[in-house]
Amino acid sequence: KILYWQAVTTLNPHLASGTKDFDGATVILEPLARRDQNDELVPYLAAEIPTVENGGVAADGMSVTWKLKSGLKWSDGSDFTVDDIIFTWQYCADEATACTTKANFDPIANVEAVDPTTVKITWKEPNADPYVSFVGPNGMILQKAQFGNCIGAAASTDAACQAANLAPIGTNAYKLKDFKPGDTVLYDRNPNFRD
Repeated sequence: KILYWQAVTTLNPHLASGTKDFDGATVILEPLARRDQNDELVPYLAAEIPTVENGGVAADGMSVTWKLKSGLKWSDGSDFTVDDIIFTWQYCADEATACTTKANFDPIANVEAVDPTTVKITWKEPNADPYVSFVGPNGMILQKAQFGNCIGAAASTDAACQAANLAPIGTNAYKLKDFKPGDTVLYDRNPNFRD
């Protein structure tokens, strides 16, 4: 149970208006990695944290390559793929989408699939923080199949997109059971969760 002085109003963290929305969404959605209580990176959807030593972070600071855990599933049973990561970048890179997390995606020049379980993020210029995107609550990944038609102004004006903002399909341990924006959110266990 999570009780805040102000209730969750959206479950799309990229349109969030505060911590309450990020915390409500993080029960359903996940980033590639998060920081723990000791500020150490912990892989969530990623198989490992990329570093210069393991070849995941380019020595020149121009790219980072993430390898995904195998067999990841969305709560609807469909496969999680690098296309979902690429889509989330495209979604938030579009000015008209009005992502509140846009600053985390602005340094990116390109996101591309290396193979079905590996994604490479190339920066516009050398980046001293290769974990600025897709890490933590600002980096939660949206399902392309669900949000694919929601890039741009449609993100907040289209009825189907508005419904998706209130009921995202996720990869985390819980899925949405019921949501009354500004009041309560109820969750059920996600039967497709990997752990």
